[in-house]
Amino acid sequence: MKIVYNKFLPVKGFTAMAFFGVILARREFEPITDKTVRHEQIHAAQAKELGGWLLFYLSYLFLWIEYGYRNHPMEREAYANDFKRDYLKNRIEFNWKNYRL
Repeated sequence: MKIVYNKFLPVKGFTAMAFFGVILARREFEPITDKTVRHEQIHAAQAKELGGWLLFYLSYLFLWIEYGYRNHPMEREAYANDFKRDYLKNRIEFNWKNYRL
């Protein structure tokens, strides 16, 4: 994924975000870590299995309303596995559903 550094997105308090197949990262974190890149790549895999970025963002929003950020199943999957270098090679589709509380 291409990484674009800027000072606006994501909002302060966050390092990076997946945005339509591009990683937007705050300039003060340049360069972002491999772990952060993997985290955003997990979100890209989630978007792909949901049929694209628009459906990912809609699903993300509804789950965010229900669970908040820290308990969000898609975030929980990404945080639980972003340190695993080969996670995406072995990832089961829709695995984020297993991270619902």
